[in-house]
Amino acid sequence: MENFTKLLAVTLYIFSLSGCTSIGSYVMSNPGIYLSEAQFIKAKPSDIGFEKHTFCSFSTTQCITYLTAEPYQAAEFSQESSVYYNLHATGNNVENTISHRMTPDTFNRFKGTALLLHGYGGSKEAMMASAIYFRALGMNVIIPDLFGHGESTEAFVFAAKEHGILNELLAESLLNQPNNQTVVVGHSMGALTASNLLSSEYVDAAILLAPMMSFDVAAKEYLPYKSPLLSHFFHSEIDNIVNQAMFEAGVTIQETNLLPKLTETKKPVLLINSDVDSLSPPAYFSSIQNELVKKITFNARSHSSLMVFDRDDVIEIEKWLITW
Repeated sequence: MENFTKLLAVTLYIFSLSGCTSIGSYVMSNPGIYLSEAQFIKAKPSDIGFEKHTFCSFSTTQCITYLTAEPYQAAEFSQESSVYYNLHATGNNVENTISHRMTPDTFNRFKGTALLLHGYGGSKEAMMASAIYFRALGMNVIIPDLFGHGESTEAFVFAAKEHGILNELLAESLLNQPNNQTVVVGHSMGALTASNLLSSEYVDAAILLAPMMSFDVAAKEYLPYKSPLLSHFFHSEIDNIVNQAMFEAGVTIQETNLLPKLTETKKPVLLINSDVDSLSPPAYFSSIQNELVKKITFNARSHSSLMVFDRDDVIEIEKWLITW
């Protein structure tokens, strides 16, 4: 409600002083302020086993803030205890309660590293619930803020430019783990960064959760989904708004289109959609015929709920994990 009130006041005030396209471009380029996504877990990262770090590129002036955590160890838990989450998500005219409990006897069935990437308007903290699952599986987790989100001090770039610094981060993180397998997990806009990282020598596979469509298409679906107020003001100028925001960010529409990357990839990809998700409709990805891209459609799941997995979801995910 605080973000909504701020958005309403700023939009109405600036709207009277400037053009619709300029306002819309500003709002679109600052999703962490005006279009932020709620966090599933409200706990401080440090209270649940995460450590915060900052990594700066060796080749540019860019820096990135990220969380890390090690796998859960069964020896640190009593026999009766467990790791558990029970989360509520709404959107796409559906409500979802996603819960999953993992007991110590199920820990450490997979080894490796999971790089978790949040979506538009999210932050590294938004992916902590997903990280709980991968930590229980036996994986180290790395969760960065995409540029223009969370604690990032870099300008927003539509998730199209982060793969360079993340490749460097993985190179340093995996320096002493030569046989480590790494899966990059991206939700919504974060799936674009994940698909860009498929070309990295440090990434072995990707899980794309409700990947966002090319941004010129996605924006027309996202504003009504996220903010009817913005949709009311900007719907007639949305193409101009997207073009200006992307021009100012130095990003092209084609750079936000992950379809060619998935068509050409030579690494395993698990692509998960929902049959009711207007932001990531399964039909959008029908042109991908790459046998390395496995597609799964979950029923009646909101866009945000696909960040996390329930006990039925993990059956599908773990069947796929065994194969790569």
